[in-house]
Amino acid sequence: MIKKETAHPPQMINRIILFTIQALHWAFLILSGISVPLLIICEPFYISLPICGWIVHLAFSKVLDCPWTRLENVYRSKVGKPEIKTFISHHIIKPIRNFPFD
Repeated sequence: MIKKETAHPPQMINRIILFTIQALHWAFLILSGISVPLLIICEPFYISLPICGWIVHLAFSKVLDCPWTRLENVYRSKVGKPEIKTFISHHIIKPIRNFPFD
């Protein structure tokens, strides 16, 4: 009897969890990006300015660690993938730099 080589069930579950974390991370980033112009348009400046400042601070701070990225790194290590430093640089900037623009 020939056995097929398949991923160990916990390994497959970890891959599904990693994919879910990455999808939710993208959704969170897109919704955060959309919220800034909507706040500026829909709210008075004394409400929108502090909230937009906080969103921009959270998005571009070099000091703060993103909890989504930390969680993604936990599951990346469980499935045998290397850890990443930042989500944006790994999923957007690095592929653009490696793309052959000929």
